Amino acid sequence: MYQNPSFRCEDFAQARRFMAEQPLALLVGPEAEGQSFGSHLPLSLQGEDPALYLEGHMARANPHWAWLSGLSATGPEVLAVFSGPGAYVSPQHYDGVQNVPTWNYMAVHVYGRLELVEGELEKDRLLKRLIEQHEPGYAAQWRALPEAYQSRMLKAIVGFRLHIVRWEAKFKLSQNRSAAERQRVQAAFAQGQPREQELAAWMARLGL
Repeated sequence: MYQNPSFRCEDFAQARRFMAEQPLALLVGPEAEGQSFGSHLPLSLQGEDPALYLEGHMARANPHWAWLSGLSATGPEVLAVFSGPGAYVSPQHYDGVQNVPTWNYMAVHVYGRLELVEGELEKDRLLKRLIEQHEPGYAAQWRALPEAYQSRMLKAIVGFRLHIVRWEAKFKLSQNRSAAERQRVQAAFAQGQPREQELAAWMARLGL
C-alpha cells in the first residue's frame, strides 16, 4: 500500500490488536486467467513469532480455494487486507482556511504463502479456535450436534493457513496535523457515529 511516513505503523502489537478487532479480511490472490478474485473471510492470527500465520476457511463451493491451491509454496504471495474503521475529516477542525477535507482510516496488509487444511480433524480444530475467539458459548452446542451433521458441514468447507512473510499497517489518524487540530478531530469523532468513535478510541490508545 502507499505509505506516508506520518501514518506508517511499525508496532506489530498494535497491528495484531487491530486485526483481532477487525477480523473480516479480503483475501486476494494473484491473477488467474487474466482475472482477479477476492473473498471476504474472518481470519485469526495464530502461532508464535517468527512462525505466525492467519487461519480461516471458505465454502468448498467457492472456486477461490481451488485457484489458490495451485500456488506453490514458493509461488506468488497471497494478500489479506484488514480494514476499518474510517471517517470523513472536515477542514473546520484545522487552524487555517486553506485546508481541504480528508478521510481517516486504518488498514493492515498481510502477505504470505497459502497452505490448505483439508482433514476433517484439522478443520474441526480450526473451527473450534474460531468459535473460542468469537462465541465460546457456542462450542458446547457444536460438540453436541450429530456427528453426521458435523461431518457434512466440515466437508462443505476448505480450511487454510496463510504463513506470514511480511506485513504493513497504515493508521491514518491526523498525525500530520498539530496537537490542537488532532484534539479537535478526536473530540468530533468521539461525539460521532460508531465508526468515528472507534477512530477516537484508537487516537487515544496511540497517544495522539
